[in-house]
Amino acid sequence: MPVELKPPYLINHAPERGDGRVAVTADVAGAVIEVAVHGRWNPSLRMDAWAAVSKCFAQHPPMVIVDLHDLGDPLAASAPAWWTMGATGAAMHPPVSVAVCLPTATALAARLNRIGVKRQLSMFATMPEAHVAVTGRAPMVSRVQLEVPPRPDAVARARDLVGEACETWSLPRLLGPGRLVVAELVANAVEHAGTDATVTVRRRGGGLHLAVSDGDPRLPSLLDPPPPGRSAPDGRGRGRGLRAVHAATIAWGALPTATGKVVWAVPRPDPA
Repeated sequence: MPVELKPPYLINHAPERGDGRVAVTADVAGAVIEVAVHGRWNPSLRMDAWAAVSKCFAQHPPMVIVDLHDLGDPLAASAPAWWTMGATGAAMHPPVSVAVCLPTATALAARLNRIGVKRQLSMFATMPEAHVAVTGRAPMVSRVQLEVPPRPDAVARARDLVGEACETWSLPRLLGPGRLVVAELVANAVEHAGTDATVTVRRRGGGLHLAVSDGDPRLPSLLDPPPPGRSAPDGRGRGRGLRAVHAATIAWGALPTATGKVVWAVPRPDPA
């Protein structure tokens, strides 16, 4: 079921389709991601679900919750897919916790129990139950957060936040790349979203995870650079900031939140 993906990992709001859809929603920090699978299980929905979860894994969040309440799977044919997703998350470093949420009195729940899926992922009957459980056992991670208004000084405040975090966590090789990337993400939010934004800096293993959420659901676009000797059509070099993000990161992407979107990035450390 592998899907070849490359950054940026952009997840749009799911379109309505007759044969099913996959909807993804993150919290403002991108730490807990919900993946809701709707419709009758078939090869197309399987590929859509795996592609969505693969993009979530690229962000390396602490946890992913898969909501299967609206999945039509009377023969429990999807069980191997959820087992594989759980095993994939568990094998990551640090591991990504994967939970599935579905009614207990279904053939799918029975099959998952029979194949011992709980060794790879957690199972819950309701989404509130899943949230309480995964939040209670979430791994302790170093995290700092800042709310910024859509003003020019937001960029400097975000850069300072990353600088302080790198100093506190002894991550000198990520200081320059982290400050550059967060500056571009916040500048993009100020210019294009024009709403308050939440900047989250999280340590994941020996790396840094940056997230900037705002109130605009439109996802960013990575534009091709203009031909040599020519400026961008609007004269301001739009898209240049995201090209800098693309060049300075191991991975980056965006996904919807309940109130807009979150753009995340994993900066590439400077050479030793």
